[in-house]
Amino acid sequence: MWGSFYSLSSLAYMAILIWMLIDCVQREQDRGIWIWVMLLLHPLGLIAYFFARYLPRRDMRWLHRWMARFRTRELRQLEIASRQIGNAYHWIQLGEKQKELHKYSDAVNSFREALSKESDNLQAKWGLAISLEKTGQPEEALDQVEAIFQTQPDYKFGDVSLARGRLLMELEQWQKAESHLRTHVDRWRQPEGLYRYAVCLHHDHQDQEAREQIQSLLMDIEASPTSIARQQRGWKRKAQYLRRQLSG
Repeated sequence: MWGSFYSLSSLAYMAILIWMLIDCVQREQDRGIWIWVMLLLHPLGLIAYFFARYLPRRDMRWLHRWMARFRTRELRQLEIASRQIGNAYHWIQLGEKQKELHKYSDAVNSFREALSKESDNLQAKWGLAISLEKTGQPEEALDQVEAIFQTQPDYKFGDVSLARGRLLMELEQWQKAESHLRTHVDRWRQPEGLYRYAVCLHHDHQDQEAREQIQSLLMDIEASPTSIARQQRGWKRKAQYLRRQLSG
């Protein structure tokens, strides 16, 4: 039995080693050094590469979201604090935790409670806007975003501005969305903003300018550090698909 276990462990180790060697050859500038480290220092070299080089390039947000689902004790404590104390701060904290756990309908109720205590609280308005958007209520979500945007246009470093453009598109207010996103991308060059602006331009039959925006988006991602580029790979795929449509 132990012989079989040892054989399976050896095969698993070799598979992971080959996987990391391929990753190293494809992505590392100092590949020569890391290859020798992994081949000569068993198993510490492989472990060092995995934690020092491989993991930092990965987008691990899905893992954090999955693990957060098991943090029910913290959620329960926040629910108790909100109902017993009942001020805006505690309702916001509860809403943020519910949002993190993708309990968006519950988060809507929590952020509404917070706003009933402090009607001008921007964090509560923003949390409510995102939760409403996630529950398929774009019109009311846009109302909240507009209220924040009028008060503090650069709130959340451009995220509110981006949400305004996204919601205008969802509501098919294409001219408003295009005008807003044109201003937005001049200030904040997030890949999503550039992509959505290109979609608006394509909808308005301005395909040449749309191609330029897509090319700019792809160049920005390519010039980014590897870890950031991996986080934006979804927008990169969408941009590449749109570019093929524009070329066609």
